[in-house]
Amino acid sequence: MAKGAKRAAGAKKAGGKKGGRKPKRSFKAYIGRVLRQTAKTKLTLSSKAAAVVNSFVNHQFDVIATQAAQVARVNKKKTLGSREIQTAVRLCLPAELAKHAMAEGTKAVARATA
Repeated sequence: MAKGAKRAAGAKKAGGKKGGRKPKRSFKAYIGRVLRQTAKTKLTLSSKAAAVVNSFVNHQFDVIATQAAQVARVNKKKTLGSREIQTAVRLCLPAELAKHAMAEGTKAVARATA
């Protein structure tokens, strides 16, 4: 490769291998943001606590997505929409928590469409 030439995105290195590791996906950054928003103090999480909360969020995501897929299958739909997710949340979460989730979800969808 010529001096100063840039490699195309996704191009392989000289040895035929892609460089570096694939980054781990996590919700840690968002967990920190929400903590700062809700606590209104300078609270932080230890790395172990953040890992536990991240694991919990991943598990809940998996449970809700699985339930939403079941709802879509029962209704003979091939696409997961906000309606399937909403039904799955109602089925998976306890009453009061589901109400808050509905309110936040509706607000997020309204913000995305506006």
